[in-house]
Amino acid sequence: MFGPSRIVGIGFYGGEMKKTLTIWIILMTLLLALAIPMFRTAMAKPAPSEHPEYRDAVNDLRNARKHLEKALNDGYGHRDRAMRAIDHAIQECDEAVRILH
Repeated sequence: MFGPSRIVGIGFYGGEMKKTLTIWIILMTLLLALAIPMFRTAMAKPAPSEHPEYRDAVNDLRNARKHLEKALNDGYGHRDRAMRAIDHAIQECDEAVRILH
């Protein structure tokens, strides 16, 4: 019952099954170890240049600011306030892209 074949794990007491199980565990561990880098790459955040919504928004804001700069009158200070708001919006977009990256 407690002979050497049971301690070593070969022979009648399931040696082949242990060997097969050990091989499967090793293979699954290696497969998992190889798969983790692929999942990390797939889950990586896109580069800042890959945020077209923010890029387009900033371009539109800069275009709006240019139009306001060309305006003939300042609308009793509202043009300057609008330009400051645009500058602030551009800064917020830049900060969002920085955080996303």
